[in-house]
Amino acid sequence: MSYKRTCVSMAVFAAIALLYGCSANSPGGAEIDRPSPKATDAYTGGPVELLVQDRNTGITEEEFQQYFAQPVKAKNPDITMKLTKETSIEKLLASGTTPDLVAVSNTQLGAYIEIGYPEDLNPMIRRFNVDVSRIEPAIVEVIQTVSRNGAMYGLPFGMNHGALMYNKDLFDKFGIPYPKDTVTWEEYLDLSRRLTRMDGGVQYIGGTPNNVLNLIRQYGASNIDAKDEKAVFTTDRHKAVFSLLQQFFTIPGLVVGNTYLPINLNGGTLAMKTDWIASISSSVVKSKPKFEWDLAGYPTFKERPNLGNPVDFHMLTVSKSTKHKEAAYRVLLTMLSEEAQTALSKNGRLSPLQDPKIKMSFAVDANVFAGKNLQAIFKTSPSPLPDYSIWKAIADPFLNDAAKEVAVNKKDINTALREAEEKANLAIQKERNAKR
Repeated sequence: MSYKRTCVSMAVFAAIALLYGCSANSPGGAEIDRPSPKATDAYTGGPVELLVQDRNTGITEEEFQQYFAQPVKAKNPDITMKLTKETSIEKLLASGTTPDLVAVSNTQLGAYIEIGYPEDLNPMIRRFNVDVSRIEPAIVEVIQTVSRNGAMYGLPFGMNHGALMYNKDLFDKFGIPYPKDTVTWEEYLDLSRRLTRMDGGVQYIGGTPNNVLNLIRQYGASNIDAKDEKAVFTTDRHKAVFSLLQQFFTIPGLVVGNTYLPINLNGGTLAMKTDWIASISSSVVKSKPKFEWDLAGYPTFKERPNLGNPVDFHMLTVSKSTKHKEAAYRVLLTMLSEEAQTALSKNGRLSPLQDPKIKMSFAVDANVFAGKNLQAIFKTSPSPLPDYSIWKAIADPFLNDAAKEVAVNKKDINTALREAEEKANLAIQKERNAKR
């Protein structure tokens, strides 16, 4: 997919030009021209402090110190890491405070590529013999796709994974067998129909998809055309997804007022919840459910077997202009190590590595999944994302609006999608005009 350069202030462009233009002649830039040290050599560049920005990965200062800075310093005593609280890369660049590394979510990587921040890590990967096959394939595919031309503008340190959490007590109450380790959306829909009922004056809900946009991406439907110019919501794939949604919405008792995608499992009246495993983990820790519960794999489309919730991950990128590339590389290598990944996983940040032993250590420090069927969630793989677009944030809300129109106002699917597409394109055009 093509990308159009986003509008950045003249001050930011000046900062980028100054930083990148001078790096070749600066002491930091000179090290690029010197012969690279052997990959097996320890870091010998002397004491250095690396500035790290967090952009949408949710790293707390406590987590940063314990699971990033300390492991790096243990292996490389001369490297100190500092986390900045500034979330705007534009402000950092304009002030001349370029972070050496950025911890960034896959949803925000494109914005950093647009301003020319990250360097291609392929040479570093070859030099240090980084085994990329250890990483979840969908993650590598997404990085290469959004980066263009196979460049690797980041290496992951954490990810999320879809899961199905269910209330065993409600299944037992109504004499319905628990979900299998893997279920299709059609099977999930059937369970929802059987469990959604009024009983003893209480309305019970079987379950629904928790996110319309994730459902669309899981099915491989792109919301923007190939030229990245306009929204496209009226494809056969979009209609197929909305047809599935409509079958949920027509279950008697499921839609209540404006609530059409119930997600509050903790209330005890919702039987199933599809969500991210990290969200389930934090929810269980906070609410301590009073009912018996367990896990199954995220539901899949029969046309796309074994592909669950779309891939979602966090990565570290390295600045093109940093004077401390050698130190930055050691950070990436440390964070991909088995030791660092196991520690992060135990603390509740799922590993992007395919190693089942590390994955099964997820959140053990909090004892969240003891005795639960955690292994079931890994029987489905993350779905590759079908699109990356600079218009994503503008277009996506209109699809949520379309789902509400179908659920609450009983609008025809074709009409709802066509109207949402028209509104999205008007909003995109307005934004495009504002940037000219």
